[in-house]
Parts: sequence; C-alpha cells; structure tokens
Amino acid sequence: MKKTTFLPPDSQEREYTRLLLRFSRQMQSDVNKLLIPRIGNFKQQFDREMRGDGWIDDVETIFVWLHDRAINHSLIVTNKLPDIANRIDSHNDRQFAMIVRANLGQDIGSIGVNVFRTEPFLLPLKNDWIKTNTDLIKSLPTRLHPELKGIIRRGVQNGVSVKDLQKEIKARYGVSDIRARLIAQDQTLKFHSSLSEYRLKSVGVEKYIWRTVQDSRVRPDHVERNGNEYSWDKPPAGGLHPGQEVRCRCRAEPVFD
Repeated sequence: MKKTTFLPPDSQEREYTRLLLRFSRQMQSDVNKLLIPRIGNFKQQFDREMRGDGWIDDVETIFVWLHDRAINHSLIVTNKLPDIANRIDSHNDRQFAMIVRANLGQDIGSIGVNVFRTEPFLLPLKNDWIKTNTDLIKSLPTRLHPELKGIIRRGVQNGVSVKDLQKEIKARYGVSDIRARLIAQDQTLKFHSSLSEYRLKSVGVEKYIWRTVQDSRVRPDHVERNGNEYSWDKPPAGGLHPGQEVRCRCRAEPVFD
C-alpha cells in the first residue's frame, strides 16, 4: 500500500510528556514540602493578629521560594527543547523522504532537490517553536501558584480546616498534570504539521487532502473535511491546516501533480 501521510512523532511526544510531567510533579513536591506544613501556622497567625493581614506576607514569601524553585526545575526541560525539536525534525524528514519515494518512485535527490539541501524555513520554525514552548513551560507555575495562593487566602479567612485545605490544594495537582500533557501533545503535533507543510511545498505540492484518524475524538467540523481537497494557500474555514488546532491529530495527504 502506497504511503500517503506523515506518521506522527509518537516517541518524541512521549519523551516531551515525560519531561513535563516530571517538572509538574517537582513543583507539587515543593508545595508539599514548603507550603502545606505551614498552613496550620497561617491559621494560628491569622487568629493571633485578630484577623489581620500580617500572615499574608509569610504566604507571599513562600510563593517566591516556590517560583524560584520552579524556574530552576523548568531549565531541565527548556534546555532539552533544541534536542526535542531536532528529533521531531528528523522524524518528519524521514517521513517526507518515504512519501516522495512512494508517490514519485524517486528519491528526493532525483527530483532536483539536493540530498544535503538547505531549508531556509527550518531554523526560524525551530526557533519559534523553542520560544513558544519555553513560554508555555514557564506558564505552568504561573498558573498553578496563583490558584494555590487563592485557596490558602480564602481558606484561612473563612476558617476552612487544615485537612480540607490540604485536600483542595492537592486536587489542583491533577490540573497541572493535564496541562503538561496538553502542551507536549499539542506542540509536538503543531511543529510536525508545520514541517510537513513547508517540506511538501518545497517540492511543489500545492494541495492536500484532509485526513482524520477516524475515531470518536475527531472534531465534528474535521469529520466534514475528511476527504476534501484544500490548498496550502487557501486553508479551510478558520485558516488552519491539519494538525494546527489544539490537539488536532488530522493529517495532510499530499496531492502530487
């Protein structure tokens, strides 16, 4: 059977997910060590101060510590982004070569594209992806910490028990893990999709057929697009090609002229 679409970079996505989940859980571990043991102290201080606000300064200090530690943890992931980008690129490049060979019966070099080709689009794409992902990784603590701070402030002021506050805080950990998984999957698919588009256009492919993975999670409007032909220059309604919407797993089947 002739190869018609790019296979997704599943192993690269799994590796990126593993790194982000480890980062998320390091943040959770720091909260367990630095914040949760002090909840009782906050409540006592609140009562001693006759419901004053002095205890809030101590809360703010702890969240400064948590933020600094989170930034240090994040460097483990952000420093590996260039390598992850390179491996997604290598996977995509192999898929591209197989698709060209399967559809044209020739290797890339045989159709006038140098095997050691220059791809002027590649470095800007990689740099943009690395910057976007660096910002997304740093957003994990900036989303989690304000939520936890709000839980502490409301809980202490409203007389919520230490046990219930601990439970409410730990319930937010799952949200952080979900967002880590979302970033890894969505950003891997987006980069892979962009590479596919630029490489296909580099060998003169101007159109593609929208292909879904045909399961229950496919968006209804993407189901309607399945099998339809589109142009890179004239995308469907919304202006996004396959793989560009959040967690879109659809693929572009190239139309070779």
